[in-house]
Amino acid sequence: MLRVHNDLRAALGAPAVRGDDRVNAAARRHAEYLARNAVGGHDETPGQAGFTGVSVRDRLDAQGYAGATASEVAISSGSGSEGVRSLWVLPYHRLGLMHPHAVVAGWGHAEIAGRTATVGVLVYDFASPSPDRVRSPAAGQRVPATWSGDEAPDVLPAGAARPVGYPVMVVFSNARPVGLRSARLTDASGHEVAHEVVPQLYEGDYVAIVPSAPLRPGERYRVRLELSLAGDPVVDEWEFEAER
Repeated sequence: MLRVHNDLRAALGAPAVRGDDRVNAAARRHAEYLARNAVGGHDETPGQAGFTGVSVRDRLDAQGYAGATASEVAISSGSGSEGVRSLWVLPYHRLGLMHPHAVVAGWGHAEIAGRTATVGVLVYDFASPSPDRVRSPAAGQRVPATWSGDEAPDVLPAGAARPVGYPVMVVFSNARPVGLRSARLTDASGHEVAHEVVPQLYEGDYVAIVPSAPLRPGERYRVRLELSLAGDPVVDEWEFEAER
């Protein structure tokens, strides 16, 4: 699972994350908790089977990895590697997985009584060396043309048509706040592609948009984001391609 995660990061130019047995244990035990109790989410309830801590911070503390800045992703999937790839597509989940200051990742997968869970625990160091920004898709990258649009929390407005196109994101380093002034997504002919802006949750160092309809396979697309980055105007432009 860590190898799959780092392969996905490498395709964006993001630094590799390292594994840690304590973080792996926190992820694995939460995956076991979710599968055993047939529940989802990131909190555990004291007294339930397999309880190891209410929050991800509590579960890391229990493994001797104290004081970490951490987040967690979770999904039900047929295998651990499949779970990593499925989580990567989801904008709010991809945010942590691709983050330039993620330095450690622990992964766990559980299958209990026909129920499955894959959990990733991410640890951040905002003083770590990192690129100025990480884009997904990266410049020149080929990505799936279609995404179901299903994520919790929902990134799309109520009543939005689904499926949609592959989500487009950029995350900046050093916890700099970024605001979106305008966004344009155009095809190879220069035609505007309708999109939705993903609301900022959790933190303010990223911008994400989602094409309102599936992309055309084999088409090349151009992104232009006019941003306010730590109060300064910035324009970020790049191109990517939809897979055939």
